[in-house]
Amino acid sequence: MSAIHIRAPRHHHQPGLAGGAGLHGMVVFGTGVDCYLSYRPTFQAPFNFQVLLAVEFDERGKRALGADRRIGYTDIHTFDPEDFPVAELDPGRARRRRSFRGMLIRGRRERGGIAIATEVRATVRSVVYFAELDPDRVRGRGLLTHLCFGRPDRLYLAHHINRRPSFDQIVAARLIPGTVTDLLGEPLADAVAGAGFAQAQPIILGQREFTGARLRAGELAVAAFPATAGSGQGFLAEIAVERQIYLEVADLT
Repeated sequence: MSAIHIRAPRHHHQPGLAGGAGLHGMVVFGTGVDCYLSYRPTFQAPFNFQVLLAVEFDERGKRALGADRRIGYTDIHTFDPEDFPVAELDPGRARRRRSFRGMLIRGRRERGGIAIATEVRATVRSVVYFAELDPDRVRGRGLLTHLCFGRPDRLYLAHHINRRPSFDQIVAARLIPGTVTDLLGEPLADAVAGAGFAQAQPIILGQREFTGARLRAGELAVAAFPATAGSGQGFLAEIAVERQIYLEVADLT
């Protein structure tokens, strides 16, 4: 498959579009069963949104990603979308955006990335998480550390971004069978978390507070899931971090 080499960044953001999406792009991750996009935010408007989307690419996009997997490419892909206000993805809107087109890139455009498919349509299957970032938020203790979503055998953890300085990190993880308990430590059936999390669930990993520490491959953590996790009760479970998918620090200082 021939690749399209990007000669220079295309700064195609149009002034006046609140929540413009095009300038920073989105990280692509997932498997053949599930595919996600994570918007790359900053604390500066109009790019101050943390957004996670479950999407399905058209055949052009699927073929391009499949070809890269077959040649053994394991680093990140990004998606450079057409320019539109990020707020159009807000699940609370009466008429939210359901799809958009863009360019699939092997790597990151501004760091020598190579476009592997253009005019790719991404259909939004669900909005996994959507929040506007407040750059003036007062720094406090704040226990929430991560957002958990996916299936029990293929979970994803995204660092919860809520105040500066921060960092954007996504890791692949898995829930360890036999470790699910209630909040007092009494064992529960693994089925409590067996359905997975189609919507991102806010979790607390151990006693971790924001100090700049990041999750690393091979690390084990105890995750506290609140009662809103869909089970009707909060629970604890051990999670194993398998690999880092994405990390960005400079954009969120």
